[in-house]
Amino acid sequence: MKKVFICIVLLSFFSLKSYGQTYSDFTLQDLEGNEIKLSKLLEKGPVMISFWATWCSPCKEEMKKMYPVYEKYKDNGFTYLAVNQDNQKSISKVKSFIKANGYTFPVVLDPDKSVFESYSGLGIPYSLLISKDRKIISKHLGYVTGDEIKIESEIKSVMPAEE
Repeated sequence: MKKVFICIVLLSFFSLKSYGQTYSDFTLQDLEGNEIKLSKLLEKGPVMISFWATWCSPCKEEMKKMYPVYEKYKDNGFTYLAVNQDNQKSISKVKSFIKANGYTFPVVLDPDKSVFESYSGLGIPYSLLISKDRKIISKHLGYVTGDEIKIESEIKSVMPAEE
C-alpha cells in the first residue's frame, strides 16, 4: 500500500509540474535572420514549440503530419514554431529542407540548444503546447504516427471560441 501511495504522489508531482509550469520567453533568429520572440507569437494565440533536427527521422515525420494541422488553425491565431537543433556543421541543410517541403510555419535556429535546455529537453522530437495565457498545456517526447490526432485535440482545447 505504501508503494502505491508513493507512486501516486510522484505521478501527481510530475503531472502538476508539466501542466502548471509557465513558459520561458525567448528570442531566436529565423532562417532569414529575423528575430522571432515567443511572447509576440503568443499574443495571437497558442503556440506549439517543436524541437527538431534535419537528421531526426521522427522529427521530419512529425513536421509532415503537423503541417496540415498548422494550416487548419493558423488563421485562428495558432502557431507551429519549429525550433531547429542542428549544430553549426549541419545548420546549412535546414533552409533547403524547409523549402523543399514547402513548409510555411516559422522556423528558428537554436544551435547552442539554450532554449531546448530551458524547457528541460531530453531528446527530440520534443514539443510543447503553450496557451495564449502562457501555460504549458502539454509536452510530447518522441513521435509515432497518430500522435498528431491527440495533439490536434489539445490545440482545439486552447483555441479561442468561434464567434
